[in-house]
Amino acid sequence: MKLYFNDQAFSFELLRAVSYSRYHGASIGEALATAARIKEGDFNSWYEEFSKTADKTALRAEKCLEGKHKTSAKEAFLRAHNYYRTAEFFLDGTDPRRMLNFEKSVTTFEKAMKLFKTHYEIVEIPYQDTYLKGYFFGSHDYDPKTPKPTLMAIGGYDSTLQELYFCAAAPAIDRGYNCLIFELPGQGQALRTQNLIMRHDTEVPVGAAVDFISKRADVDKDAVALFGMSLGGYFAPRAAAFDERIKAVVTFNVFYDTYESTLNQNPQLKVLETLPNEKKEALLTMAEEKNPSLRWMINNGIWVMGLKHRYEVFDEMKKYTLRGVADKIKCPVLLTIGEADHFVSEDQLQQLTDSIQSPKTVYRFTREDGAEEHCQEGNHELFHQVMFDWMDDQFKYYPE
Repeated sequence: MKLYFNDQAFSFELLRAVSYSRYHGASIGEALATAARIKEGDFNSWYEEFSKTADKTALRAEKCLEGKHKTSAKEAFLRAHNYYRTAEFFLDGTDPRRMLNFEKSVTTFEKAMKLFKTHYEIVEIPYQDTYLKGYFFGSHDYDPKTPKPTLMAIGGYDSTLQELYFCAAAPAIDRGYNCLIFELPGQGQALRTQNLIMRHDTEVPVGAAVDFISKRADVDKDAVALFGMSLGGYFAPRAAAFDERIKAVVTFNVFYDTYESTLNQNPQLKVLETLPNEKKEALLTMAEEKNPSLRWMINNGIWVMGLKHRYEVFDEMKKYTLRGVADKIKCPVLLTIGEADHFVSEDQLQQLTDSIQSPKTVYRFTREDGAEEHCQEGNHELFHQVMFDWMDDQFKYYPE
């Protein structure tokens, strides 16, 4: 699926931005008007134009709030947040504009939260000698003394905490679930201000989050699900393999072996295995000049993994595998993939399906349904239907 741009990366990220319109994270018209001003393939142009739209939308939100139009203000703050998140996406991690936009995206999101009519808490999950930031949302009929099935949701290689509201928390609230969304090391504030870099053994930070919700009277301990978005499709099964308190897992979408998956999608890089480090670096420098998606992927990896060289991204990826791990999962798993996913190939799904010994359900999203892209950008409504209907069936939970 292509939306406005011919370039894969620009088209996909625009589609990603507008996919959050269901829960007021975007206006299709605003996003397309912004896209019309962007020079294709130009990361700086992308930043400038989406930042302008974000600033304009945030100003509208403030004016609505001053006029006591709370619903209008809430919706505009949510759109502004997503535009700020989208604007910074292609910038290098060391670019000071990235932190500026991140702070604006968090501020506008939390201003919107103050206008929510449902229960929410900004939480700090104890983690080693620091904490992981999260938001806990109560179901639409929330009662602090009534335990409810609870969805835990985590992002992936480039996710932010706030983005998880649109793809996990909001639909969970609508369906009568509590939802805890939280950052992992290498994401959001954890990366930007706490200097916590990404780690492959996500059972450690996820375990800290399970510890946190296990102490709550409003959480049904026998109905805790873990959702992982994008690379979270590796993180979530990995965590569940080591923590039986997780009773169901949703992969949005699958990742079995991250290094192998990356080479499958970029076969020209398979020669890396035969080259010394200095030649690897030269090859990657040349390759990314012609491929914005590869350029972004490498630059983002250097940042979130705390590395210095391009080739180190691929060495680090080798740790992110479910080989010898997936067979330890004991809970039911929902495995999803889009038939045109540009990050994950069908063989990744097959290997993971073959490895998991617990009950598993596979769902392939198709072009016919407009859901073929990575993380079903373009049709989150269908994904949410599949995901939550499956969760309802696992937990025998059918709220009115």
